[in-house]
Amino acid sequence: MPPHQEDSSLKLLTPVPEEKLASWLREFYGKDIPIARREVLRHRDFSYVERLCFEDALPDSLIYKLVLPPWDIEQDLHQRILIPSISASAQLFMTAHHGDLTAMFLEDLGAVYLKDRAEGDDAAKLGEELAKMHRAYSYRVDELIPLKILRTITPIDFEPFARGVAGSLLEWGNIDGARQASLIAIAGRVAEALAGEPISLVHGDLYAENIVRRGSKFFIIDWSWFTIIGVPLLDLASITSDHDKNGALKELRDLVIEAYCDESGYRRDAIERSLPYAQAFERLLFLDWLVERKRRGVTGTTVGHVDGLIDKIIGTITEIGSRLD
Repeated sequence: MPPHQEDSSLKLLTPVPEEKLASWLREFYGKDIPIARREVLRHRDFSYVERLCFEDALPDSLIYKLVLPPWDIEQDLHQRILIPSISASAQLFMTAHHGDLTAMFLEDLGAVYLKDRAEGDDAAKLGEELAKMHRAYSYRVDELIPLKILRTITPIDFEPFARGVAGSLLEWGNIDGARQASLIAIAGRVAEALAGEPISLVHGDLYAENIVRRGSKFFIIDWSWFTIIGVPLLDLASITSDHDKNGALKELRDLVIEAYCDESGYRRDAIERSLPYAQAFERLLFLDWLVERKRRGVTGTTVGHVDGLIDKIIGTITEIGSRLD
């Protein structure tokens, strides 16, 4: 199957009945509010996202998001962890529930994504703001860990984490013993290289497609199951990678890193040495998500079958591992 073709076994989330949505909007606005225009932004197996536009109402648009477990962690993230002035995240206006579904009504930040348009000044500002966010949340780690909302995955956890992921894959026949040992060994090398790094809030899926530009400000969206307490260089590794989800920003990698270094106090050569290690573990975190999907009996993804994507990601991790010092 071509990598871009959606797997036919993927079951998309079923939105709630229209009368339920109308009742939620009535609760939020205090009166019946007809929807003037709606735009489906995403429809996947664990999430459904729409932009709802209204006339004679404030706010005049909302992002309406439905999520299933484990994506429902986003509610706790917005309510108990994210501070919009620090994380540059959307404001959560209201939540509601319908069976297993969690509904969130969020601030509409617009539709100008950094993936589609990015210039030098954008890259520099992004690097600076990302460093500020990581520094701010590093002071809150001792407060956030006891909340037990997010997983804490620091370098001391890397090998056990990889052992758990690889063990499941071995049990299912996705890998053999040699590949299992290779994944664990790579995690060990990454842990050693990143052992001295600070710990902070990590978005975990930070690509240019998840950054919205509104005026001169940037906002980070889609905080979710990928978000952890860990090494913030994981975010820098993803946003400066050559992944397609970074779009136009890929050409501005150096400017993002330079600005991040200027704001954080990192030396540029130290960052460049550490980023491949961070990239390897960032891909291992994504591999863990594929394992989670398979564990839940979900065999498809929006880009193909889970097993095929598992092979691809393991190949990427192995290739990165071969270049580590």
